[in-house]
Parts: sequence; C-alpha cells; structure tokens
Amino acid sequence: MGIGNFRFANDVVWSSCSSYFCFFNGGEQRKYFGNEGNSGSSKMGTSRRNSFNTRKWTNILLAINVLIYVAQLATQGKLLLWGAKINSLIDKGQIWRLATYSLLHANIGHLMVNCYSLNSIGPTVENLSGPRRFLAVYLTSAISSAATSYWFCKAPAVGASGAIFGLVGSVAVFVMRHRYMIRDAKEDLQHIAQVIFLNMVIGLMSRGIDNWGHLGGLLGGAAVSWLIGPAWKYESMASDGRRIFSDQPPLFYLTDRKQKPQ
Repeated sequence: MGIGNFRFANDVVWSSCSSYFCFFNGGEQRKYFGNEGNSGSSKMGTSRRNSFNTRKWTNILLAINVLIYVAQLATQGKLLLWGAKINSLIDKGQIWRLATYSLLHANIGHLMVNCYSLNSIGPTVENLSGPRRFLAVYLTSAISSAATSYWFCKAPAVGASGAIFGLVGSVAVFVMRHRYMIRDAKEDLQHIAQVIFLNMVIGLMSRGIDNWGHLGGLLGGAAVSWLIGPAWKYESMASDGRRIFSDQPPLFYLTDRKQKPQ
C-alpha cells in the first residue's frame, strides 16, 4: 500500500498558533478590540472562554479512525481492500473509495502517526473556525487528497494524512488573511511553511508515501478555508472605545450564525 505519513511537530504547532489561538471565534460574528496601553496598537479583547474552546469533533474523528482500524483487524484486511484508493477499481465505478480511503490505515504505526498529527492541529482549527467549518475543511481536504492521488499516483493508498494537511492549509490561510492583525504573523507563516516543506521532503525521500495526496489535501483545505473560513474585518468603534470586527467570509453558508448587525 502506498501510504501517507505526516509528522507534525506538536511544539511547532503550538508555537505557531499561540499568538492567535484564543483570539478568533468562528461562532461569534463580532469581536471587540481595545487599545493596548500607550502604544495605541490594536489588541483582541476576546477571552479564551469566548472562543469555541472545544475539541469535540477532533475527538470524534480520532475515535472513528481507531474504531475503523479495529474493524480492519476484525475483518482480516477485507475492509481495507474494500475502501482503499485503488485506481483500477475506481475506474470500474467504485467511486466511494475516494471518500473511504482517508478512514483507513495500513498499519498501527500509520494510524498512530496520523492520530498524533490530528490531535496536534485539529483542536486549533476547530477553535479558530468552529465545528461546522472545521468539518467542512477536513472532509473537503480528504476528498481532494483522494482525487489528486487518483489523478497523479497509480499506487494504492490509504490514510488521513491528506485531510490533516488540509487543516494545516487552513491555518496558513487564517494567518495570511489576518496578517495585519496577528502579531508575528510573518514568523507564524514561516513556521508553517517549514513544516509543510519538511514533510514534503520526507515524502520524496521515503518509499510508500503519497505526496500527491498530501498536496491535494493541502490545496483543498486552503481553498475551502479561503471561501468559508474566518475573515475578520473592522466594522466600527464601540461606545467604550473598543473596535468591533465582523466575520465576513466569501461564502458564509456554513457559519454558525447569520451575519446580521447586533
């Protein structure tokens, strides 16, 4: 099996995201900014308790991956063969493989690496974007990963790493979109770029790693995040001097609330 292998350093994730982790709330359509001391610089007034502060869907996805792997063992590989991305069978009409391949893993090591990676980056995206947009990014990335792998890689493949790359792409879009609001945004983007580059190099140097799937997931996650991801823009000044920001993504069908003035 051509498998995806994604190693996301936990310390890199949190050092990259620490400056903005609790500041943006995909479920709150407005945020209030205040002035910081005498510097006059803008600063988010949103507390950590006002963010989603949840990892519900990250935990659910982790449980699904583990349970399906147990089912793979129980069926002695039959489930793996039924759902893996195998181009010749997709050509015969088994389109479901483009959706199921990201739920399967080649071995316990493959499962553990992807679960560690999802556990590292998943809660960050879920907190920044909210549960609906988090799921939209993850599922879109999984399918775009499978489709890209199908088009450019003939080897059979399984694994959630393409979807996880999509979450990384989502964080990258978030930082780029809010680079004028986030302190040290340039350094954050450099950290993310280094992680992506390192994993692509590992994929090129290692046999059995589907880099096309990784790239497809990364681009899919970035694209859907650009369309529906958080896009905070300055709206007005509150009576107490705090700045009011509204979430205005290009497409807002999956946001948690309708964008109406409060």
